[in-house]
Parts: sequence; C-alpha cells; structure tokens
Amino acid sequence: MVGIFVCLFISGCSYQVINFPNKNSQSYRSNNASVSSVPASGYHRVKRGETLFSIAFGYGLDYREVANLNKIRSPYTIYPKQKIWLRKKTNSVSKRVSSAPSRSTNKAPVVKKSASDIQLQKRSSPPKVVSKSSPVTSEKVSSWHWPIDGAVVKGFSSGGVSSKGIDIKGQKGNLVKAAANGVVVYAGSGLIGYGNLVIVKHNDVYLSAYAYNERILVKEQQTVRAGDALAVIGGKGSEKSLLHFEVRRDGQPIDPLKVLPRK
Repeated sequence: MVGIFVCLFISGCSYQVINFPNKNSQSYRSNNASVSSVPASGYHRVKRGETLFSIAFGYGLDYREVANLNKIRSPYTIYPKQKIWLRKKTNSVSKRVSSAPSRSTNKAPVVKKSASDIQLQKRSSPPKVVSKSSPVTSEKVSSWHWPIDGAVVKGFSSGGVSSKGIDIKGQKGNLVKAAANGVVVYAGSGLIGYGNLVIVKHNDVYLSAYAYNERILVKEQQTVRAGDALAVIGGKGSEKSLLHFEVRRDGQPIDPLKVLPRK
C-alpha cells in the first residue's frame, strides 16, 4: 500500500502544470485550428489568461507589430479588458474634433502647479505593474526536431482560414516535445479551436505551437531546450493521440514540413 502511494506521489511530481480543457467552453468543442479575422472594430479586448503572443497568434499577426502599434514594450505586459489594436486606428475621431466649431478664440490661461499639487498627482497615479520578463531568445534556430514521432495525417493549407499547421498521429501517452530551443510564451486553453495549447518563442522570427494536448507540463516564461517535454498528447473530437503543430515566421503560418527534418 505504501509502495503504491509513493509511486503515485512520484508520478504526480513529474508534472509542473496540468490543464484540463473546460468541456463547456467553445475552445473545447471546436475542432478547427484556424486564424481568426481581425474584427471590424480593429481591436481585441483582452480576456483573462491571454498574452500578447496568443492574441497576435490567433489573428495571424506578428507580435512585434501588434506591440509597436499599441506602444507596448517587452516584456509585453497586458491587462484584462485592455483594448489591443490589431490595425492602425482610424482618424475619424480626430476629424470630428478638428471640425467641431470653436466656442472661443481666447487662449486658456496657463495655470502653474504648486509643488504640493505635483506631489499629490504623483501619489494619485496608478501603480505600475512589473512582470517578469522572459529570457531573450536572439539565437538562430540551428535545427528543428519533430515534436512527436508519427505520421502526418493532415497537411498544411494556405487557403482561407483552414489548417495553418499539420496534424501528426502519435501514441497514447506520448510526450509532446519542443521542436527547438526557446521560451514558453503561452500555455492555456483560451484560443478557440486549439484546446490545450503551448506556444514557444524561438527567437524574434519564429514561434511554434502545439495544440489539442491532454495536459500541459510547462509554465509561461519557462525556458525550454529542443526535446524538452511540453505536454502530454491529446486529440480532437474522436481523433485521439493527435498533435496539431504549427510554425509561424514573422507572425505568418508556414508549412512545418519545410523546416522539420525529412524522415
């Protein structure tokens, strides 16, 4: 009995994070991993658990461009309910303001602030939230590795919003491994159609994504090396032991078979 308890305890310790998908969520029910269209509003409202990387990934955009557009600097800290612009803001608001009739041509008087006013303003300003930055991954991807051993059962498609990666058939219990060195920039189940998803940033150019996992074994901001276990293989719908794998270059999906070694 003691032996069984020790065995269970040891096996439990091997997992850092275990995320089970919510069966009532849309991300669990959907089986289609695809790129979303940018909303007509031009912006995305941040939901809890999202990162700048996952938002840009979901829309097929380069996270650097999204960061620059919103003047967000590394480590790209964002907040729930924050408005993230995905394309340049329209100048309709500024046009309305400039075209509004002026009520007075007199210049507003300059009000000098006292030292006490300045000090009060400093105290009332909201505190800055400091987040832990991820290690810089500036190194080139010297070589790519297959995330699991198995046959490709669904290839890459560049048409419309269809599959932007490949589906690889594995075996139950297979560990999904990092295809190259990098940093985990997303680990969760917030992207519709991806289930339990891990996104790894390899450098400023390349990201890779591992979807439909049964369990996630890593945390965001964690540094990983090629071959490190990221998750336990899961599946979509009735298709079990299946991994959906994507590679993004400058935010754009590319065929993973163009970078993975030939079998």
